[in-house]
Amino acid sequence: MNKCLGAVLAVLLTACATAPTNIAFDAGPVSVAAADMATALDTGSKDAVLILAIGPVGTGGGYEFQRLNADQTDFDDGSVLLGFGAWGIGDKMKRPENEKSNLWVLNDEVNFLIKKVPSGTYAATNVSWNTYNGYASGSAWFCQENGAPTFELVPGKINLLSSRDAVPPGAVTRLSEKFSEADVLAQFERTRQNYPELKGEPVVVYPTLETRWTEGSAGIMRVCGVAKKGTFSVSRLQLERGTGERDAADDAAIQAALENMQRLKQDPAAEGEVQ
Repeated sequence: MNKCLGAVLAVLLTACATAPTNIAFDAGPVSVAAADMATALDTGSKDAVLILAIGPVGTGGGYEFQRLNADQTDFDDGSVLLGFGAWGIGDKMKRPENEKSNLWVLNDEVNFLIKKVPSGTYAATNVSWNTYNGYASGSAWFCQENGAPTFELVPGKINLLSSRDAVPPGAVTRLSEKFSEADVLAQFERTRQNYPELKGEPVVVYPTLETRWTEGSAGIMRVCGVAKKGTFSVSRLQLERGTGERDAADDAAIQAALENMQRLKQDPAAEGEVQ
C-alpha cells in the first residue's frame, strides 16, 4: 500500500487516537527572548511536544513528518503522523467549550494537532486528505520531495509549528494567512485550558532547513518517506518574513499575546478580553 494513502486510512480507522486531554508534559519556563526561542536550552528531556497550527477541519487526513538521521544523510526509521478528522478522529486538540466548530459551515478558525515525539530534525514530507466530488469518495496527497520545509524540534519543549510553514497553499486545513503569530498564540492559550497537564510556554519554531529527495519504494509501491539512494540532500533555508527579521510591531504583538495569556491564567473570566 502507498504510504501516503495508508496515512489517510490510518486516520479513518483509529478513532481511539483522538488527542486525550490528560497528555502530560512539563516544558518548564522559557527564559530566552522571543527572537531566540528556537534555541531554547534543553531542560533534560529528549522528548518534545509537536503542535501544528491548522485551519478548520471538515474532512479526514493527516500531516506526516519524517525525522532525519543524525548526520542528515537520510530519513530515520519511522514517521510521525498528525491525523485529523471531521468527527473528532485523530490528534486534534479539543477546542474551548465556548468555541465549538461547525462541521457543516466551516468557520475560519485556528485548530491544533498534538503529539509527543522524540526531539530532532523533522521534514514535513507529506500531507493527505479525503475527497468527495458529489458522486464518489477518494483521497488526495502531496509528497514534498522537491523541497520539504524542515524543522528543529527543541527537546523538553512544546514546539509550536504552523501549517503555513509546512505545506503550500491549497492543502486542506492549511492555516489561513489572516491569522498572525499573536492570534495563534492566543488561541493556543485558550485551547490548552483543556489540557491541564501540558505545562510550559510554547516555543514557536520555523523551518530552518529544506530537504530534497527522489521518492523511493518499498516493495512494488512508491513511498514518499523513502529516499532513492543518492538523491537525499539538506540545505539551509533562508526564510523571508518581511525584512527577514522581527520589527517593533511584531515584538509588540507577541508581547501583547503573552500578557493576555498571563492575564487569562490569573483570571479565567477575562477570556473574552483576549485579543
